[in-house]
Parts: sequence; structure tokens; C-alpha cells
Amino acid sequence: MRDDRLPEPGAIDPLRPVTSRRGSWIGGPGFIFFLLLVLIAAGGALYLQATGGLDEMLARGNLIDLGTTPTAAPADATAEAPDLQPMGSFSADSPATPAKQLVLTPLSAKELMATRPAPRSLRLVPGEFDQPPVKRFARPALFLGTKPRIGIVVVGLGLNQGVTGAAIADLPPEITLSFSPYAPDLAAWIDAAHAYGHEVMVDLPLEPLNYPQDDPGPLGLLTALNTDENLRRLDLLLEPAAGVTGIATQFGDRFLADSAALRPILSELGQRGLGFLDTSGHAGALSAASKGLADAPLSVTTDMAIAQDESRQALVAQIDAVMAHARSHKQALMVVQPYPLSIAALTSLAPAAKDRGLVLVPASAFLTKD
Repeated sequence: MRDDRLPEPGAIDPLRPVTSRRGSWIGGPGFIFFLLLVLIAAGGALYLQATGGLDEMLARGNLIDLGTTPTAAPADATAEAPDLQPMGSFSADSPATPAKQLVLTPLSAKELMATRPAPRSLRLVPGEFDQPPVKRFARPALFLGTKPRIGIVVVGLGLNQGVTGAAIADLPPEITLSFSPYAPDLAAWIDAAHAYGHEVMVDLPLEPLNYPQDDPGPLGLLTALNTDENLRRLDLLLEPAAGVTGIATQFGDRFLADSAALRPILSELGQRGLGFLDTSGHAGALSAASKGLADAPLSVTTDMAIAQDESRQALVAQIDAVMAHARSHKQALMVVQPYPLSIAALTSLAPAAKDRGLVLVPASAFLTKD
């Protein structure tokens, strides 16, 4: 028989279900501890921001943040700070690419590969052993149909470790890299570039018009030297440069204009199976020297050039111009001097070219028999 009487005050009702608060942490010590951690983290971030410590932490490691302009004041209060705004959008009708940090920490080629190892799938795989170097060590040009193509060659690498490392690791593998013959540990730099998928050339210093004010150095080829000496210097230059597709000229206005001095060099390069990239922008001299030469190398003359230490505005204008040239002439080849701002600009070139209906290809795709 059911007892309907109410329990006395303070007594336990045996029919009332028993509930447990086990596992509920809201309002308990777990929630309070979590809240304290959030408050401590937020307070620490606000403190670092207020004292400038946050900016210092982000800047540590020699990085150029392509999404922001560095705020460090120049040593001279009247001097302008470098303009390192993002360059992903080269014109108003080209969408901006995400900001990227450019690593400029000075590292040797060995240190670069240890700290920033390249994916194995990127490494440039040489062709058949019996192919000439210009073919064997070329990066395949993967372009479809009749799309206009654009090629970029960065020259003078290997002398500035920070810029060289950034060019190797941060530029698209379709960009060809050319190293100075005076670069320390040239063979290691070439191997690092191959690891990141770049095809490689080596700079060939030639006598300029204002020689000796601009001196091509002890390996430079001069019109006053006899053919044997120039060929000896060429051999010394190429000896440590195994794995290159050819040479890219440095200086050279006077030497290139002297067909008698140039023809033996072209013949030697042709016999070695190496390409010849003329960076002077004047195709007439190369064409005249190659005429009738049975063993002339595959060659090309660049269309445009970006000189050393151009401003951001000049870089944007010249990259715009080379892309416009490619669209109107179906192709364009540009040579670029290496410095932080030019490398930063080129990191965004591949998506910008794609937005314009262009395709980025290595320099070897432009080499032809004259």
C-alpha cells in the first residue's frame, strides 16, 4: 500500500531520483582555470603589442613580410624607408596574391638545404646521358596550345647568400637562375637550385664599352686577348659549372660587337652543347657573329631587363611592360638583377602571368638555332 504522507523536513525521499553533478565543469574549478588561461594569454598579447615586443618577435629571423611595409625608422631621419608593399597585383585588373614572407637569412648552399629542404618531387631530373647539356639539364616547358609565354632569368647569383637563397627557395621553379662564376662553392649552389627544380646557367663576363671602368674580372673575355687565352678563360669558367644549360652574358657590349672575337667562343659553346643567352638586348650582334657558323650554339637575346636597385614603382612598370610585350609578340624574355625587392616581386609573377593569360616557362624554351 502506497504511503502518501509527505516526508518530514530534512528527511530523504526514497522515491525522488538522485541526480549527480559529476562531469559538469561550468562554474566549477575547471572552467575557472580555463578562463584564467585565456585572460593571461590576452593580457600578454596586449602587453607585447603595447611595448613593441610583438613586432620584434615577428621581425626576428631576417624576414621581409610582403604583406606589410617595415616600420623600422631609417638611420637618417631624412632618408626614405624602402617600399616593400606587396607586389602580387601588377595592375589594377590583376587580383592580388596572398602576402608572403621572403627569407633573407645569409646561408651557404649546404645550410640552405639543411634548414629549408626541398620536396623530392621538385628536383630537376636530367635527361638522357647522350643529350647535350642544353637539352639534358633543361626544365621541361609545360605550356599548352598557343598561349603567349614569358621567361625570366635571374643573373649574378651566388655572391649574396641571403638573396641567392631566397631566389632558389622562393621563386617559381620555371624561373631560370644564372650564377656568377666568382660565386664561392658554385657547384653546391647549382645543386641546390636543381633541388628546387630550377634550370641553371652560369654568367659569362665579357668586355663592356667602358672597360676598364667596369672590369669583368680575371675570367672575363676581352677583345685585346688572343683566341687561345679567351678560350682558356672560358674553360676555367665552365669547369666547376657542371649541370648548366649554357651561359648568360654579363656586360659585353664591346665584345659582342667584335665578331672576330665572338665567333670562336660561340663555336666552342656549340661544340660543348651549351646554350648562349645574350642579355644585351641587341640581337643584331649575335646574329651577325653566328651567320655561317656551322657549330653555332642554340641562342637567344633577351627582350627587356630589370637593372640593379630599381624602385618598387619601376619594377611594377617593367613587369607590366614585359607581360604586355608577351601578349603582343606571343613571347617575352626578361633578365633580372638580384636584389631583395626584385626577388620579392618575382615571387608573385606566376599567378600574375596566369591572370593575364600567359604561361611562365624556363629560358631554355626560347633557345633556337640562328
